[in-house]
Amino acid sequence: MKNYLSANRPMRHLMPRQSLSATELHALWRIESGAMRIDSIAPDGTSNFVRLTLPGDILGIENLVGVNDTLKISALTPCILIPLCFNEETQLTALLMESITTNHQRCREIVNLRTGAVMDRVKCLLQLLKSSNGNAWTLPSLGNIAEIINSTRETVCRIMTNLREANFLMDCNPVHAKYTPLENREHRLQTENYAITHHQ
Repeated sequence: MKNYLSANRPMRHLMPRQSLSATELHALWRIESGAMRIDSIAPDGTSNFVRLTLPGDILGIENLVGVNDTLKISALTPCILIPLCFNEETQLTALLMESITTNHQRCREIVNLRTGAVMDRVKCLLQLLKSSNGNAWTLPSLGNIAEIINSTRETVCRIMTNLREANFLMDCNPVHAKYTPLENREHRLQTENYAITHHQ
């Protein structure tokens, strides 16, 4: 896999809920670590979840090829983005082909995340994030999980508790946890400091 790094732009470090600016969306980035969500913004300002982006995925292709849609790309977990550039048409073609293949896979994953039993959808999302980010990482907020799998926060909270009791989740070291005021205490306790382990 080739990287076309730009010497003119630094890496981007995003914390959960931070988004790429409109200007940054007109550049190309590759996700080095973390997970992000892409939303389509309607004229009335409402947003609709489109798909996940995971390590290795390329961001900014839509604006590059002139897609007529307003997108918001925001971090679900702490992310590192690597700037990409291309100097030749063959390099751009390679990036486009890679992005088409990856985006097709992401669309297939979304079908699994939004159909079937809610428990299975939550587990599918957790395993998908784990496989891309390693054994220890920060989970998205309950609100993000609920929107991604098309459920409610209350249902997700209950399922996360059940998964923890079933040893599907195990506690992480909470020393470096950083909470935001947007989630209530119950949600924070359920989402901020877990690592995923294989279900026994």
